Amino acid sequence: MSEHTGAPAPAGAPLTPHPADPGLAARLARAARDLAAAGRSPEDVAAGPPHPLAGDLAAALPRPDRERGYRVVTGLLDAFGALGPTPPHWSGPQGEEANALDLGLALVAAALGDLYGWANQQGGRLVHNILPIPGQEKAQVGASSTTTLTRHTEDAFHPMRPHLLLLAALRNPDGVGSLVSSVRRVGLSDAQRAQLAQPRVVITPDDSYRPPEGAGSWTALAAPGIATVWAAPDGPCLRFDPAYSRLPDDPEFTDAYTALEKGLEINEEEVPLQAGDIILIDNDVAVHGRKPFRPRYDGTDRWLKRAIVRLDRPRPEAEARESGFGQRATGPRAPR
Repeated sequence: MSEHTGAPAPAGAPLTPHPADPGLAARLARAARDLAAAGRSPEDVAAGPPHPLAGDLAAALPRPDRERGYRVVTGLLDAFGALGPTPPHWSGPQGEEANALDLGLALVAAALGDLYGWANQQGGRLVHNILPIPGQEKAQVGASSTTTLTRHTEDAFHPMRPHLLLLAALRNPDGVGSLVSSVRRVGLSDAQRAQLAQPRVVITPDDSYRPPEGAGSWTALAAPGIATVWAAPDGPCLRFDPAYSRLPDDPEFTDAYTALEKGLEINEEEVPLQAGDIILIDNDVAVHGRKPFRPRYDGTDRWLKRAIVRLDRPRPEAEARESGFGQRATGPRAPR
C-alpha cells in the first residue's frame, strides 16, 4: 500500500493523515488472527475486558479534529493479508482473513469507546460490510453506487446514534473518497441557528432498516420533530439527514435549513481513502457522504468496513425522550 506524505494541509485541503506504527499494525493482525482461531466474534471483543492492545490502539487513533470533524489513520490494517474478493452482499461470504480483520476493527473500535450495532441492520452485526449491492445502485444507503450518497449524520433518526463512525477501506480501485463537511465551518447567523435549534424536523430511519409490520414505509409513521443544530460547550453540533427528513411548512425555517445545506456543500472535503486507511468521523460535528461510482460486481468493487462507537459525551436532554422509531441497539455494551 502506498504511503501518505506531505506537509500539514492548508485550510480547505484534507487533514494530513496520521500514520500508524508498523509494529502496532503487526501486533493487531496477530491478535485478531488469534481471536479468530479461538472462535471469537466482534461481540466477544465488545463484551470482554480491555484487550492488552487497547491502550496502544487508543493512542494510535487520535480523536477526530473538532473543527473539521474527522481524522484519517493510515497503515493500521496493513499487516492483514489478502482478503479475497469483495463479497456480493453485506452478509458475505468472505474469507478467513477478512473475518480476522473484522476482529481487528472491533479491537480498534472497542479501544475508543463502546462498540455496538443495531438489531434491525445487517443482522445485528457489530462490524458492517459497506459495498455495492445489485438493485440498490440509486438508493440512499451505503450499498448504493451510481448515485451520490448525500451528506448525512450517521443514524440521525436515533437518540443513541454513534458519537464516532469508523470506516476502514479494504479495497478502493477507483479512489472514491469520503465526502466530509463540518457544521463548524458553516457561517450560520444567530437567527439561522435559532431557527435550526427548534425541534421541527422529523428524521426517519433510512432504507437499510426494515419498517415495522403493517407500515408500508417509515414516512407513514407519526414522530416528533428534533433539533437540527444544537450547542455543545466547544461549538455547534448537528443532526442532519435531508434524504430522510420532513421539514415544516415554514419559509423562515426552510431558508435557514437551506443555508445550512449550502454551507455544508461549500465546505465539503473529499477525503481520499486507500486500502488500509481508517477514517474516524465525529458524528456530532461532521456529516459524510460519497460520490457516485460504477460498480463492477466481479469481486473487485470498493469495500469498506464500518463500526460505530458511543462515548461518554452528553447530548441535549430532550433526546432522552425520543423513541428512535423503536430501533434497538445491540451488542454487550449497547446504549440503553
